[in-house]
Amino acid sequence: MYGGTPQFWLWTVLALATFVVIYWKIAQGKLESQKSAIMAKQRAVMQTLGPKIIPFCEKLERWVFDLAADPGAKFAAPEASLESVANGPGVYLRLRSANAKNTKSLRSAAARSLRDGFTSCLFVRREESEGPACKSPSDCGRGTVCNDWSVCARPSQPYNLRLAYRALRILSSDWTDELHEASSDLAARAFEMDFDAVTKNDIPVAIEVLSRARYFTVVLDEDPAGGLPAALTRAPGEPTETEEERIQRVPHFARVGIWDIREDKPLVRLRAEASGEFVAVGDRSASSGDTLAAERRQVNSCALALEVKELLSGK
Repeated sequence: MYGGTPQFWLWTVLALATFVVIYWKIAQGKLESQKSAIMAKQRAVMQTLGPKIIPFCEKLERWVFDLAADPGAKFAAPEASLESVANGPGVYLRLRSANAKNTKSLRSAAARSLRDGFTSCLFVRREESEGPACKSPSDCGRGTVCNDWSVCARPSQPYNLRLAYRALRILSSDWTDELHEASSDLAARAFEMDFDAVTKNDIPVAIEVLSRARYFTVVLDEDPAGGLPAALTRAPGEPTETEEERIQRVPHFARVGIWDIREDKPLVRLRAEASGEFVAVGDRSASSGDTLAAERRQVNSCALALEVKELLSGK
């Protein structure tokens, strides 16, 4: 059975090819328009809110870089008060010292900064551990954040600076570059939803808290002398710890800096060993390697906080 002349099939193929090209051009035009609209919103936010966040973060980053370059001699300013620092209002950041060398690595590592045994033992915390469960900022209402307990709550003392970096991320050139690489309207829509969630939730909270912050505390964990300890794993190739957590569960040196943000001056500089001993009370033993590791991180971090307390109390 003959299916048609060669000329028929030639024109059919040409017609289909033309349709595909025209459809692709229309789709690309719509995609570029969608990206342009998102970029316009980003520029508006950058102009209005960027000046309230970016200079603040850059100021704190300069202090972090100075501490990473040289811990200096142990120091506590005469006016430094343990009660004032412990009660805030303040912001906190903890990093692996090796990641505090440049802006890009610092901001990337800041996403893994969590409040820990150091903050528990140094600061008077008003933590909200109950609330609606969340996995991302978009799960929370205005004025609340998805906190370290993965619940929607008002930001607590000390404010984790990683939350400000989450807001700052959508104003960065890296975020813009990723948006330009989006190859479909669904991908672009995901960027738009991310942008809307951050501008609705994270940025207003960040601006409110950072405008009230008085103290900035940073902890820079130095790698142990023998290098990073092996990561705990649940299965081969599935580590359960970040690099920061691996360092924190073994004795190591760490640098601590505390600054008065409003007065633009250092209050504390300290390099000390984060090393503590956990003593079980009663008939109790850890049931897993993960639990033991968490306990070791807590006691090492708390021991470091006690060094800071002793320095501030002994002036």
